[in-house]
This record gives sequence, structure tokens and C-alpha cells, in this order.
Amino acid sequence: MKKVVFIFVAVLLILVLGFLSGILNFSKPTVEYKSAPFVGQFSNVVLLLKDEKPGLKDVKVYINQGNTSIKVYDANLDGKKEESLTIKLEPKKYGILEGKGSIVVEVRDNSLLRNKTVFTKDVTFDFTPPTVSILNYTSNMINGGTGFVFFQSNENIKNAQVYVGDVPFKCLNLNQKYVCPFSLPYYFDSPKPVTLTVSDYADNKSTHSLNINFKWINYAKSILDLDDNFIQTKVKPLSDKDIQDPVELFRYVNVQVRKRNEDLIHKKTSECKNLYPMFEGDFIYLENSAKLGGFADYRKYRYNGQIIEGADAYHKGFDFASVKNADVKASNNGEVVFAGFLGIYGNSIIIDHGLCIYTLYSHLSQINVKEGEKVKKGQLIGKTGATGLAVGDHLHYGVLVDGIEVNPIEWFDIKWLNTRFYDNYKK
Repeated sequence: MKKVVFIFVAVLLILVLGFLSGILNFSKPTVEYKSAPFVGQFSNVVLLLKDEKPGLKDVKVYINQGNTSIKVYDANLDGKKEESLTIKLEPKKYGILEGKGSIVVEVRDNSLLRNKTVFTKDVTFDFTPPTVSILNYTSNMINGGTGFVFFQSNENIKNAQVYVGDVPFKCLNLNQKYVCPFSLPYYFDSPKPVTLTVSDYADNKSTHSLNINFKWINYAKSILDLDDNFIQTKVKPLSDKDIQDPVELFRYVNVQVRKRNEDLIHKKTSECKNLYPMFEGDFIYLENSAKLGGFADYRKYRYNGQIIEGADAYHKGFDFASVKNADVKASNNGEVVFAGFLGIYGNSIIIDHGLCIYTLYSHLSQINVKEGEKVKKGQLIGKTGATGLAVGDHLHYGVLVDGIEVNPIEWFDIKWLNTRFYDNYKK
């Protein structure tokens, strides 16, 4: 009798330990399908598999259509509690046709019972690239200038971009009319091919080449002389490192600190949260001012008669000078997305005008607006100054398209804006 009781207790203990460890767990693994319900010729399906106890054993994935079932993935999961899988599918090569079908996922856990979940996701197989009707696009541009593409599509578009070389620019869906602002970046040394690439939710892509004539501008090159007073009073306060050598100090600030500051500018100006254009008419600039620094000027720096190697930089906007502490007004309607100190740019404001168009106002002595504030064209937003890496009171003014600095001169010209943008946008 004691032996029977002992065996009973031992079995009971094993069962309890089994439940506690998950080996005898009755719960099943979970499957999350993280992709759109469309599968193209070349599609990625993302799955999230979970099993807390005792972990995942294996997974199989099938493509089903009618009486056809094809295994496209089979893997051991080694007891992992969670696994995210990206599975590349090429259904057309297996004879799958356009139309309805399903993705079936079978996943087992590591318990003695080998609990299995069978998950089925109904999908549409679509192998046809999206049809695009290009309504208009800018066919003549300057390097560093801005262009626009306008197109329509009756299909569900997942993503659309204009590529200038390998630089992408977003296309924005404005009530089924897509608008794509873009630029041939100022730092390119030659024209690049421009293409519109459109993809649907099945990852089918259509690509359209745009025939654009570029008028090439040779932007200025200059050498700026630095003295000890500038190094000590303007450069040194911007460094977060104790660098004694004036050449190394300037190189660090003008390269490393500048990069951090411009990375923030590019991040803010590529978010494109306000899709629709808020701007109206032309863009205004500092009243009664003279332009001192030009766009895309390539600058070298000299100290004690020697060029500082590795410290060259582009000037990515216009410098306007008027009277000291002159009123700085919003160039057009928009929303303030940055207002604060920005390293070499000093006190700065960035305004989002919608449609991935932004303006930058830097070296200010005073900031009169806050982040998130809506502003009107001509509204006072600050005062000119000499904060940051600035010599003398002035305004550094920039225009950016989807994170890329562009030549501001075009945005002051209502005729240019009408023919390139407004006339096509309002159709």
C-alpha cells in the first residue's frame, strides 16, 4: 500500500512540476499576422509568434489557393518564447493565380503535448503593378532648385517616392491627387536620373522616368579668414570638448557639432506631418535687407595664412542683413516645429508650411514663438542677431524640401510658384 501511495505521490509531483515548467502546458502558441492582406509577385509576410511556456518548437507556412497547398517555410524555433519572422514569398512561381487565397501558419510549442495552432489569413494575390497617370511635372530645373510631380491613381497606393539619383522624396496623397516636391540636391556635381516609383499594398512597383532639363549653376566658392577673437568668443563656447589647439577646435565645431545640428534640422524637416500646403502666395524675406551670403556657397577656412584641411562646409541658405535686432517675420503660414538654441545656428526657428516644405530662421537674438504654435505670413517671430557661429547681426534663412536644403530664391517668385505649383495643384 505504501508503495502505491509513493508512486501516486511521485506521479502527482511530476505532473505538478510539469505544469509549473510548462512541459505539460495545455495553452497554444499565438500567431499575429503583421502584413497587409495583399500578396504580390515578391512580397514579405511578417509574423509574430509567441509561447511563454515552454516556448516555441517549430513553424510551417503554406500558400493555399483552391486545391493547391504549397509549403513555403519550415523552421525549428529552438524553444524561443517569441519570434518575429519575415518570410519572402514568390507565389507566382508556384503557379498561384491572381485572386483570393490564404496564408496558413502552423506553429507548435515545446510541451509534451506539442500544442499546435493553425492560423489562416485570407489574402488577395495581386501581381499587377499599379497604374499611374502623371498629370504634370517640372521639366526645367536648376541644381539646388525645387520641382513637383503631380499624378493620380485609382488603386490603393502604399508608397510613392520621387528618386533623384538615390535620394528619395516623399509623395503626399491629397484626396487621390498625389503631389511630390523634390530637388536636385545642391551637393550633386552632375545631373541625375529622376524617377517616380509607386508601390501598392502587394508590393508591386511601377517606375516612371521623368525627362528633366537641368540648368547648371556653378555656386560660389570662397575662403573665410578666422582670427583668435572669433575662435575664443564664437567657436569655443559651442564645443563640448576641451580642445586647446585653435585649428582642431574649429575643425571639431565646424564638422562634428555642425553635423549634429544639421542632423536635427534634417530630422525635423523630413517628418512631413502637415500634408496639405498651408502656404499662400509667395514667401517673404527680411524687409529692407541686403543678401550677404549665398545659397550653396562652398567655403574653406583659413587661420594664420593656412587653410584648415577637412573643415570645408556648404552654406545652405541666404544671409540677410538689415539693422541690428531687425524684426524677423514668418515667411508664410505654417506651424512652428522647432524654437530654441541650435548650436552653430544659434537661436533658431523652423516652420512647417505643409507639403514637406519648411523654412529655417537662425542666429536670432530673440525668439517670439513656441513649438506647436500656428503662425501667419508676416507675423513677428523673432529678432535678428549674432548667436551661434555668426559674425555680425544678420538672419540666416533657409528653405528645405523633405529634409534637403533648396535654393530659396525660387520661393520668393510668385510667377515661379504659380507655374510650378499653384496652377497644377488647383486643377
